Amino acid sequence: MFTTNHFIWIGICVALITILSFISIKFRFSFKVASYIMSGIAVCSELLKIFTHIEGAEEGRGYLEPTALPFHLCSILIFVIFYITLAKEGPMKERLKSFLVPISLAGGTLAILMATSGVNFAKPFAYQCFIYHAGIIWFAIYLIATKQVSLGLKAYKSNLIILGSLVFIMLWVNSILSVYETNFFFLVEPPADNLPLLNMNNGWYAYFATVVILGVVLLTSVHLPSIIKEAKSRALTKNDSSDII
Repeated sequence: MFTTNHFIWIGICVALITILSFISIKFRFSFKVASYIMSGIAVCSELLKIFTHIEGAEEGRGYLEPTALPFHLCSILIFVIFYITLAKEGPMKERLKSFLVPISLAGGTLAILMATSGVNFAKPFAYQCFIYHAGIIWFAIYLIATKQVSLGLKAYKSNLIILGSLVFIMLWVNSILSVYETNFFFLVEPPADNLPLLNMNNGWYAYFATVVILGVVLLTSVHLPSIIKEAKSRALTKNDSSDII
């Protein structure tokens, strides 16, 4: 599964994440600065993907391949990034920040490990995939380290609802675009062959259940430390109140 090029890309991603995290935390980047940097990464990534997935240009038509539409989970975060960068402070902005963090950490890591866009340094798809996912992982780490995001129980419940809704929407989108063999959220088939869990060995329903369970487990694993900390804080507050009474 892992090749020399893939390991090199992983090393590059780790280096980018480490350097960006160190600089942004060390020099105390404001949210505005960090979000504009992330927006720049997202714009460059999406433009590269668009102009390397144009079909029919030689015939004078030019249209984007449906498989390159921004409907994968990490691609949808582009809209989230733009919104939280430009929107005024408010409940929706905070909710979307809380959604971005676990999806970036879990989804970005999986994308780097699976390398569905390939690892060939001569192909632009690899640069787009690895650098963008390294970027969203850095941005999530920045938000956590600077305490600009809540990952408690309320955010966890909200994120479960959002993620579940997106899964069902993508079932419909993949069906509508089935003639183009789209596989958004990897709901149609596994992202790669011979994966240990994500495979069709037991049929599509078992595969779909595995995708859903894996998504819930990864989301929970990111939220769990904050939920435990929140529960302990509430218990401590309750005990202090009881002592006063």
